[in-house]
Amino acid sequence: MMDRKIKTTACVLLAALFLGGCGEQPIELTEQEEQTIVDYAAHVVSKYNIKQQDGIVRLSKSEETTETTDTEAVEQPDSTEQMPSEGGDATGTPENAASDNSVSLNDAVAIPGIDVQYTGAEFASVYQQDSSYIVEPTAGNKYLVLHFHLNNAGTEAVDCDMLSRKVSFRMTLNDSVEAVAQVSILLNDLGTYQGTIEAGSGTDTVLLFEVPEGTPEDLSKISLEVVENTVHKTCNL
Repeated sequence: MMDRKIKTTACVLLAALFLGGCGEQPIELTEQEEQTIVDYAAHVVSKYNIKQQDGIVRLSKSEETTETTDTEAVEQPDSTEQMPSEGGDATGTPENAASDNSVSLNDAVAIPGIDVQYTGAEFASVYQQDSSYIVEPTAGNKYLVLHFHLNNAGTEAVDCDMLSRKVSFRMTLNDSVEAVAQVSILLNDLGTYQGTIEAGSGTDTVLLFEVPEGTPEDLSKISLEVVENTVHKTCNL
């Protein structure tokens, strides 16, 4: 009943408002009457707008899901173009492929005219060259001594000056123990060796590495890294 009275009052006021535009003095409305007209007009518009419920547009569950899915489909890049399928052909090197960048001992040490031969290794608490000079490791360490023979198989003498080349050596034992060769004043130290090797002859040299006393004495796998002028070369002994 109340709703019918409001509708009637609104219609009368609207009619009076439009008729007042024919040269006659417009009817002045109170604030409450103006608000009544506005509310009724909004109600009529929303009543005949099937896409609007009580003045607020709402999407159904299916419409919301469809709109969200469409947005994600546009924003998400197609990853299948960038990643090869399992079991398919892939370019490049496989992650589990083993790589061996090692070179020969001769290529690593690189003494022109000299054949560098690895002749063995041993652990020692001290190292003595003949009876003239003895070197000892620091407390808690022992020496791993690597032996090398420098052979001149040519027809001319070869001058060998490792000291001026400033070559450094790093040893890795069984992929777990690493050490840098000790620089010594031993006459047969490969890292500082200076001398002339006559044709058809050779000389024995060594490299000394300090390792912990508890290092297992397993010499089955030794690799040697030779560094000269920032160039690194690795060989397996």
